[in-house]
Amino acid sequence: MITAALSCKKNTVIPPPVTPIERKVKFVLYTTKDYSNNNQTVSFTLKMTVGNNTIWDSVLAPIQLKDIPGPGNKLVIEKKVPGNNNAALITGFIYHIENVGGYWYNDVFKAGEMSKTINLDFQ
Repeated sequence: MITAALSCKKNTVIPPPVTPIERKVKFVLYTTKDYSNNNQTVSFTLKMTVGNNTIWDSVLAPIQLKDIPGPGNKLVIEKKVPGNNNAALITGFIYHIENVGGYWYNDVFKAGEMSKTINLDFQ
């Protein structure tokens, strides 16, 4: 009996750690318009804001309009929401065309949603 008691082992099952689902924004940039002869430069900024506070932004290298990819070669950038912030976000693009001006394209990433795709068909 002593041998049987010593040979028994208590098996403790340790559950794997719970990984929280991360909120992500996918920025998709392309054009369906023919800019093949347009050498004007455009600069794009990707952004996420909560209210009036920018929580993330990134400026892409300036490119010529003729170099904006078409629908078959979309530029796709996926970014995790900083701090996995669960608030409603304004997400989108700011762009500035040389000698023309600045514009923006925004969309709402609702509180509680886990992923959002922002499609900019540049026109």
